[in-house]
Amino acid sequence: MIPTSCFKCVFLLNLERQLVGYRFNDPVEIYVNDKLTIMKTSLFFIFSFILLNAYSQQTFVRQNGTSNVYYSIAQVFSSAQAGDTIYLPGGAFNINTLTIDKELHIFGVGHHPDSTSATYATTLSGNLLMTTNASFGSITGVFLTGYLRFGTSVSDDDVTQYSITRCNLESIELGSNAAYISGASYITIRENIVRTLVRGDDAQFVNVENNLIQGHVDYFNGNVLFRNNTFIGGSGCPSYHINYVTSGTFENNVFMNNGSCDNITINAAYSCIFQNNVFNKTYTFPYGTNIGSGNHVGIPFSGFFVNATDFTIGYNDNYHIATPSTYLGTDGSDAGMYGGFIPFKEGSVPTNPHIMTKNIAPQTTPTGDLNISIGVGAQGN
Repeated sequence: MIPTSCFKCVFLLNLERQLVGYRFNDPVEIYVNDKLTIMKTSLFFIFSFILLNAYSQQTFVRQNGTSNVYYSIAQVFSSAQAGDTIYLPGGAFNINTLTIDKELHIFGVGHHPDSTSATYATTLSGNLLMTTNASFGSITGVFLTGYLRFGTSVSDDDVTQYSITRCNLESIELGSNAAYISGASYITIRENIVRTLVRGDDAQFVNVENNLIQGHVDYFNGNVLFRNNTFIGGSGCPSYHINYVTSGTFENNVFMNNGSCDNITINAAYSCIFQNNVFNKTYTFPYGTNIGSGNHVGIPFSGFFVNATDFTIGYNDNYHIATPSTYLGTDGSDAGMYGGFIPFKEGSVPTNPHIMTKNIAPQTTPTGDLNISIGVGAQGN
């Protein structure tokens, strides 16, 4: 049993690599009292410790020069100030529809089961709304059961310079309503799993790169780049991956469409450029007002991926191309999510140090020590 007044934990940290200024193979002593005063350790180890939830109580960290600890997700977001970084632990948290109205940088522990066995995935049940004041923020490493949408209305959806990376989401909607033009701009959508759609609402200067998308992209009008994404399945009837995109650039993507009716992949695209994409449908460019070159068309789904038996995204599937160096993109790497300048990261682990293993003793030693062995991996990207 862990004493409630004071205890000493000895962390034996074995890291994959060293970070500047500390030898991570050394034990670290952390003293904790009932006021959560933590001594003799760096900020990194504070995060590692509390995210382990050693008290059997989930803890949330808000950090901006100093660290603040909270015991509910509502508290950490309601207390957040512009520019804060919020670290969410593994676990399932109900957020209903949570509105973010300030610049925040949100880190979960990841969403892939293989990479979160020590912590559980960070799962947010509900939807996220980002208003204009959330500009310059970011989110990474969470599983969201609902949508991430910019704006509660057309008056506050002008989000700029926002980054969405390494998340699993139902949909990403860059405006409050598809019937109106969003003022969103300079948006990065990279290395995510999107289970239905990415809707642009005419947002400008948008990069959609190295994502796995089961569905489609629609309502983009100029200044948008779709590069090295893998599209599976399809949406609508007729089934499509591209819908109402004007003056967009599609490079090095893989389109494997198997909708329920009349699979056409390109439903409505105007004045777009298609280069070095892979289609399981057959297209000849120019195609309407669209131009293209170097595309691979009529490529069968069967056997194309290392392991993908159907058109539904699954964590046990392997979306590497079964014959590498066969379907090359404009940069000479493979088309699809694992090619390009920043390939989709296996396990989708965020950039902050990641807890890989943990072993917590069931009780303290006779001297009052609680032995905890943690394996933490520093992330190169």
